[in-house]
Amino acid sequence: MILLEVPFAEKDAAKSLGARWNPQKKKWYVPDDLVDDLSPFEKWLPSQIMDSPTQPEAVAANEAQKGIPLSHLMHQVQNALRKSFAGAIWVTAEVANLNERRGHWYFELSETTEAGQQLASCRAMIWQNQATRILEKFSQQTGSELASGQKILVLAEVSFHEKFGFSLVIQDIDPSFTLGELEANLQAIRQQLINEKLYDRNKQFKLPSDFFRLAVIAPPSAAGLGDFRADANLLEQEGLCEFKYFYSAFQGELVESEMTSAFEAFEALHQANPFDGLIILRGGGAKLDLQPLNSYLLAKTIAELSLPVMTGIGHERDSTILDEVAAVRFDTPSKVIAGVRQTIFTSAQQAKHNWLIIEKSSQAYVQQQKQQLVALEQAVRENSLNFLRQQKQLLLPTMVQIEQTGLRVLNSQKHRIEQLFQAISMQSVSQLSLEKQQLERFYDIVQLKPTQLLSQAQQSIKRQIAFILSSGPKTQLSRGFALIKDYNGVPITSVQKAVTEPSLQIHLNDGALDAKPTKILQLAKDEK
Repeated sequence: MILLEVPFAEKDAAKSLGARWNPQKKKWYVPDDLVDDLSPFEKWLPSQIMDSPTQPEAVAANEAQKGIPLSHLMHQVQNALRKSFAGAIWVTAEVANLNERRGHWYFELSETTEAGQQLASCRAMIWQNQATRILEKFSQQTGSELASGQKILVLAEVSFHEKFGFSLVIQDIDPSFTLGELEANLQAIRQQLINEKLYDRNKQFKLPSDFFRLAVIAPPSAAGLGDFRADANLLEQEGLCEFKYFYSAFQGELVESEMTSAFEAFEALHQANPFDGLIILRGGGAKLDLQPLNSYLLAKTIAELSLPVMTGIGHERDSTILDEVAAVRFDTPSKVIAGVRQTIFTSAQQAKHNWLIIEKSSQAYVQQQKQQLVALEQAVRENSLNFLRQQKQLLLPTMVQIEQTGLRVLNSQKHRIEQLFQAISMQSVSQLSLEKQQLERFYDIVQLKPTQLLSQAQQSIKRQIAFILSSGPKTQLSRGFALIKDYNGVPITSVQKAVTEPSLQIHLNDGALDAKPTKILQLAKDEK
């Protein structure tokens, strides 16, 4: 049991860290399940070294030749740090890692160069009694939870324990510093895009007057995507616009890699079958959650696309660099699909208006042409009747001549056909007689040939069966051969197998003999 020196005013703090009260000794102590990490209780741990009469000077005098114990050295370091850092100080660092355990928050803080080289790192912690206050204030003012990768300004006490080493005990976090760092990073990206003349490049693409095929990049389970698809599906069902969806993370460490993959997949389809535009959706979120989207690589990719990009990341007050470089920015995914729907409806209304104009003009033109056609029809009818009467008078002699000539030709051809019919009839009877004789010869062959083939096949099968029957074991035994089997009746086919058997059976034509494998082996050697 490790007893603690806890002042009465700090008993609640010690209790919140997990300390327990010992009524016999009337002191707080560290439970056995927490003794592996005493750093939360180091300010109340008893200092045997300070109370011991053997101070560093005495140790130096009595053990000059042996050296001082490590715990004494660590105690001196602890005293030096307490004198140098008597109170809490403000420290800037980056959160490399953090986790929560029994209400306490443990950090790994680091500082790196712009090239990513680590300059320093240390442990830090927020004790349970202050964690709720500090983390809630940070969350409320930044709009996001504290997470790895964020730069923070902390008010911390320097702590050094003989066993657990150096650490910082965080008393407060300044949220405005974190927001300022993020804004500075955003400004640097913005200025780089301006210098490269990419910042306004996508804005040069105007939205089309109608949409027929759109691509969408969004997180797979975003609530905003569900709102968007509810209206988009209606447009698709009516055959007005096709939507192709690509998915990517929009927060966390995988944003840049997953969204780059989504852009590559989009570009491949765009080359095969062009889209009218690209929509990037998210559906709301805290300000710090938007920071992974403030990527130079993603902004550059959007700026260099060859079609207009529309964003609906879902935040009205704060924007990302993706919103800034896109051709059109909407506040929410619902407003994006509303804009698309309005564009399609406007185009449809304009088309309907144009159609009505065309229809009215066409009807007037048709009516005018119809009146002209009626007049022309009347004139054509009268002229045609006059022309027909004239031509009929001119054609009447020719018609009589043609009729007479036709009758003569018909009579001549009729006689010719009768002659040909008689000749064909005679030739057909002769040919049919020849074919009938040929068929009778084929019939005789078909009747006799199968019987001959069947008889030959039967003789061949009988010969093969006789051969197979003459090749059986009994036939071979009758010829003087012998068959050797083991005691289970399994045939033995090699000497190596025979010598491993305890006894063998030699089968002859009239019976079987028992034999030992050693005798057979000896006989085999003698023959050799």
